[in-house]
Amino acid sequence: VKKLKGLSWNVGAVGNAAWTGARLCDILADLGINEDDWDHVQFEGFDLDPSGVPYGASIPIARALDPRADVLLAYEMNGETIPRDHGYPIRAIVPGVVGARNVKWLAKIVISKEESPSQFQRGDYKGFSPSTDWDTVDFSKSPAIQDMPVISAICNIVPGETVELKDGKLNVK
Repeated sequence: VKKLKGLSWNVGAVGNAAWTGARLCDILADLGINEDDWDHVQFEGFDLDPSGVPYGASIPIARALDPRADVLLAYEMNGETIPRDHGYPIRAIVPGVVGARNVKWLAKIVISKEESPSQFQRGDYKGFSPSTDWDTVDFSKSPAIQDMPVISAICNIVPGETVELKDGKLNVK
């Protein structure tokens, strides 16, 4: 089996929170931003990589303007001010999109014709086939991952409950 390149997320990551914030589509509408003039919304965080470059990512303007997409500039998590580790004081929440686009510690939002110039948008979080030759691949030719299928961890176990295995197996439906 050929080793993959990039971060190992093993089986993935799942989180659950109730977010409160301003809908990005409402803010953009108030500013007169429309799909005809722009292609992307770039987010830039206050966090810096070791070389001093801020984390950045972007989403298509169509998603940002779509009220059904529920893109938020969130300031509360689970009814309280967002904790520092989760992006205080404000972060982007982009449901249905890879977590890398949910930028924490927002410093700047740019409406642009281009996607974010950030390495995290243009050089990372790309999807390639298993047969990709990492010595010759051109990352600029592959689009940045946006949509992410639903990833769920569903539990129906209460504290103190004992789970009985049948034939050494636990059936999950």
